[in-house]
Amino acid sequence: MLKSNNVFVSANANWNQASITLLDGKSDGLDSALSAIVMTHLSTRNGLLMHASFVDYQGKGILFIGPSGIGKTTQAELWAKYKNATIVNGDMALVHYENSKYYGYGCPWHGSSVYCENRKAELYGIIVLEQALENHIERLTGITMVDRVMRNVFLPKWYEEGVNAALCTVDGLLSTVPVYLLKCRIEKQAVELVERVLFKKNV
Repeated sequence: MLKSNNVFVSANANWNQASITLLDGKSDGLDSALSAIVMTHLSTRNGLLMHASFVDYQGKGILFIGPSGIGKTTQAELWAKYKNATIVNGDMALVHYENSKYYGYGCPWHGSSVYCENRKAELYGIIVLEQALENHIERLTGITMVDRVMRNVFLPKWYEEGVNAALCTVDGLLSTVPVYLLKCRIEKQAVELVERVLFKKNV
C-alpha cells in the first residue's frame, strides 16, 4: 500500500492488480500513482523506468541521461534534425529485457517534453550528458558507470523484492549496453561523435 498527498494505492502481493483512491476527489496525484504502479509491476518482470530522453535511430535505441536541465531533449532534437531520428520520449523511458536483448520503450509520462511516442527499439547505447566548451566522449566502466546510470533509475523503494529485481536488471543492462560520458556543445558535431563511437560510422 502507498499513500502520497491525496492518493492511496493498494495492490496485491505481486503487483499485477492495483487500485487507486483519490482521497479528495481531485486527480492531481493520479499520474504519479500510475507511474508508481507501472514501475513496481515492471520491476519483477525484467523492466525499469528511467529518467532519460530516448531516440530511435534507424531502429537502434539511444538513451540520453543526466539531471533535469542538462540538455537531454536538446540532444535528442539534434538527432532528429541531423539524422532524422525519432524522439520517442523526451523525459522518460521504459527499459525491458526480452529475447536476450534490452529494449527501450516509450511511456505515457514525458515531463515538460512534448515528445511521447508508443514504439520500441533495441538499445545500442546509454549516453551520460555533461555540458562543455568542446565535444569529448569516453566509455564509462565500473563504479563510475553504475553511479551515473543509477541516478536516473527509478526504484520502487516500498517493495523490497522489486528493488532487488530491478538492480539485477540494471546489472544485466550495464553488462550488455555500453555507457558513455559525452561532454558536448549543442551542435551537429556532438551527434556525429556519438554516431561514430556507437555505430562505427565515418561521418
